[in-house]
Amino acid sequence: MSAPASVATARRPIPAMLVAGVVGLILGYVALLLVNAGIALIWEDVPASWDTTPAWYVIGVLLIAAVLVYVVRRFVGDTGHSPIGGIAVSPLTPKDYVGAILAILASLWGGIVLGPEVALVATGSMVGTVTAKGMGLTDPASQKKVVGVGALGAILALLVGPILAGSVQLGSTPTAIEVAQLGWAIPVAIIATVAVTLSRVVAALLARATGRGPHLPILIGAALVVAISALLLQAWTGESVLLVLTSGEELITELPTITSVSTVVAILILKSIAYAVSLGAGYRGGPFFPAMFVGAASGLLIALLLPNGPSIAAALVVGVVAATIATAPLKWPVAIGLGIIIGFVMGTWTLVPAAVLGAIVARAIPRWGDRVSVPAHDG
Repeated sequence: MSAPASVATARRPIPAMLVAGVVGLILGYVALLLVNAGIALIWEDVPASWDTTPAWYVIGVLLIAAVLVYVVRRFVGDTGHSPIGGIAVSPLTPKDYVGAILAILASLWGGIVLGPEVALVATGSMVGTVTAKGMGLTDPASQKKVVGVGALGAILALLVGPILAGSVQLGSTPTAIEVAQLGWAIPVAIIATVAVTLSRVVAALLARATGRGPHLPILIGAALVVAISALLLQAWTGESVLLVLTSGEELITELPTITSVSTVVAILILKSIAYAVSLGAGYRGGPFFPAMFVGAASGLLIALLLPNGPSIAAALVVGVVAATIATAPLKWPVAIGLGIIIGFVMGTWTLVPAAVLGAIVARAIPRWGDRVSVPAHDG
């Protein structure tokens, strides 16, 4: 009689995991729509009537975001974690979720250069926590599994939009492997990795100065740096401030329309600066999508500088792969596997060799940002 009982106990988390995964996917997609709707309203719809986005608007919105993040973290709840630490999955009660999601929304809607992935993970973690409790799971290991599946389901919501649109690719890609592109994958990966790594070093130093709690002067200072970076890009190149503000992953497919090397250099430098202060100042959001944009800009730069080098699609894919690996401490097999997946999903099988080479180069470069000690949890 004891054996069947133990089997039943071992299987008990499975129904809860299924529920958490499905509900996490649904609510994660809702959270993603909410994030994107707020960004579109504030940074596209409202400024649409102006020829260029005025400085007072950019600075004003970012300063409001700084104050809101401080107020939320200080008085509502500070259960989130610094984006420089990557993505953390842990139990999150509905009460804790309120503080976490409000800080994330204030950051992302305000134009801070962080991604929506943490909003989804927080939503899925809350779903998993509620599901585990509601279905009577008391074993910590089982609860952890349910929370993890809830977070996974929510993060998969990132794929819903591209799937409904029918593609996640960059557009025109080579029909065969370009031998020449393999060599140029090395400088693309180096530039992308170094840009992201330097951003993380600056962010780590800033996070160490910030400490464990929110500091309004640092939040305001970072907001001003982001605003000035965006306004400088607009003044120098005539391009939209959105190429610096927000995470920018939805603009990656529009990067190939830019043909000026100086414009791409400006985007790469100013986006990296804004990304660095956003990472370390105490805002809330994900670190991966802005890094991917920086990587894509690095690839475009090499493609424009070297007309006989890689195709733009190949260069962008290599940059995205390298930047992603520079953001997370991955083991060699995982890094190479990620290169294969991104190369195939964003392009075709013809881009996989270049993507893998980019992954190898990125993984080989030291992660200097990780050598700067920062508080494990700044809230």
